[in-house]
Amino acid sequence: MLSKVAVIFTVAVGLASALPSTVLTSRGEGNCKPFSGNFTINQYQLYPENSDFDPRSCLLYISSLYNATVVVYDPYSAKVVDTLEFPGIANNAAFHLAGIEVDKRSGLINIMPNTAAAFDTNGADVSGTNYLIQWDPTTRQVVYQVNLTETSQGQYGGFQDITHDPLSNTYVVSTFGSSILKISPDGKKFIPWWLPQPINSSIVGTEGLAANEWVLLSNDRASGQLWSFDMRAETGVQVNVPISPPTDLGWSDAIYLPPKYHGTVLLVAQHQEDSAGVAVLRSRDGLWRSAEFLGQVPWAQGLGPWTTSTTWPVATVEIAGSLYVELENFLDTPLPGSAAGDRSVFPWIDITREVEALVGA
Repeated sequence: MLSKVAVIFTVAVGLASALPSTVLTSRGEGNCKPFSGNFTINQYQLYPENSDFDPRSCLLYISSLYNATVVVYDPYSAKVVDTLEFPGIANNAAFHLAGIEVDKRSGLINIMPNTAAAFDTNGADVSGTNYLIQWDPTTRQVVYQVNLTETSQGQYGGFQDITHDPLSNTYVVSTFGSSILKISPDGKKFIPWWLPQPINSSIVGTEGLAANEWVLLSNDRASGQLWSFDMRAETGVQVNVPISPPTDLGWSDAIYLPPKYHGTVLLVAQHQEDSAGVAVLRSRDGLWRSAEFLGQVPWAQGLGPWTTSTTWPVATVEIAGSLYVELENFLDTPLPGSAAGDRSVFPWIDITREVEALVGA
């Protein structure tokens, strides 16, 4: 077992408490220095499921799947600078932490601890509690904590991705029993915005969310399709986005619209064993009435020793202008009393050149 890496500090987060920090100082929005190249994070049991880069602080916020914590990483100093631990959630085997999203307009961070049972049983058991937590990195306080299960009533689950509209309403997607819930900016109102009938939690459905202005995108594993929604509508109505040439997005995971392409390029993490990689789609006007499949950054391309039968691309992220694929190791043997294995080294692979080559083709 590799040794644990010392974290600069760890904070137990309460709903009304905050600790001052001299580490998380802002470099100013849009002033992050260029950053590129592969890197690894040496953090015991990190097991990242998703991540998002905050352009105000120039820090990377990472969802640590099995520990149900948020790890904050400074790519410029190559250090973990913080770990957010929410009481009753962190290091609780009943929870995973999958979705994490920085609202670029408000600067607030949305974090989604979800019940582990839904994923452990592939939708057979969607009981348990799912939360959406909004965190203010400046005041270091929880803005709100919403119990999503009050809306889902245990009929559907597997909540795992987050995005926002221009008014900072938050949208979350569930996979086992497809749904999209909408949460108001103050967290006081949350509704099932899109809930197709009949509800069937045994079907692996919608996986990811991404938004460009009022256009919401989601990928559906069951059909292999890409869907769009108009977030100005009172309730969501799915519209199939035809892809040319026809492309099956089944066995996909998180989707992502890199800021550098202003909503016109979509990256889709795919982890089917014989076709894993990152699919690159384009809508030239960013309206996503249709999409071009530009190609795929293959699993083996540039991954070197990380290309194994137990390592999958699960998400992509832009860090100061460079594009990265994030890898997960779902089949590591769990340690006693934990869902996590004993892994300590986790790579982020720079795929900027590969994506740019496809976009420019």
